[in-house]
Amino acid sequence: MDDRQNDPKYDFKAPEDNIQKWKPKSYEDTAFQGVSPFDWAMRQKNEDKKRKEKEREAKAKLYSYHSKGVSTLAEENAKTVNAKDKLRKEEARKMKEEAKHVNMAAAGFGVEQAARNADFQREKAWKEEQRNQKEAQKDVNMAAAGFGVEQAARNADFKREKAWKEEQRNQKEAQKDVNMAVAGFGVEQAARNADFQREKAWKEEQRNQKEAQKDNNMAAAGFGVEQAARNADFKREKAWKEEQRNQKEAQKDNNMAAAGFGVEQAARNADFKREKAWKEEQKKQKEKQGEFDMARAIFK
Repeated sequence: MDDRQNDPKYDFKAPEDNIQKWKPKSYEDTAFQGVSPFDWAMRQKNEDKKRKEKEREAKAKLYSYHSKGVSTLAEENAKTVNAKDKLRKEEARKMKEEAKHVNMAAAGFGVEQAARNADFQREKAWKEEQRNQKEAQKDVNMAAAGFGVEQAARNADFKREKAWKEEQRNQKEAQKDVNMAVAGFGVEQAARNADFQREKAWKEEQRNQKEAQKDNNMAAAGFGVEQAARNADFKREKAWKEEQRNQKEAQKDNNMAAAGFGVEQAARNADFKREKAWKEEQKKQKEKQGEFDMARAIFK
């Protein structure tokens, strides 16, 4: 009994501490959330539990706040810190509000503004000097001034290039009157002339051969063994075709019915007569049936 009496589990607790607090399951955040009515109902139930737990905690804090008569040291320290923060924030707001109406140019902001003003004046003076220099250079004659060694070098280069271009023009002008055919240009021109003459002779020979072939009678010449073979083939084919035409002409007057074509024709003639007699018998039977009175028959 003594051990249980000393057990802190059985000590007195405040009413708000005896309430069993609700906590969500550890797997709810990562679990699959279905779309069935049951899943929806479970989610709504959990939301209600969370809401009620927050309400309970708020009521417990409110009860604890009103029930305590003297604040603790931690609460007093927190109040002091909050008051200081409040004063600091209020001071910062006032400074921002006052800064809105400050004239930056008039205030000068001490050393920094003075330095900026000095930089501005110095830069302004430098720009003015640059503009004056550029304005003065507009009236300078570059050709007359010469710019010392550099200009002299440029003038020399210009004259030398001018003389070289003139020399090139003179050479091209002189080449216009040169007769290339007479000059020959040495070995290369001689080779070209020889090639031209040889090609000219060959073309003339080709033209002469084509001209001579125009009057050649191909049928009379025969072209040797090949032409003879072609002639023989033509005559043999001509005779064969004539033979075929004679056979077809002779078959036009042949009486197929009289000839009989042997056993086959005789068999066909016999089949025709037998079929003709059978058809005649069928017609007679149908003719007899046409005069038969079906209504008077007794059908015994």
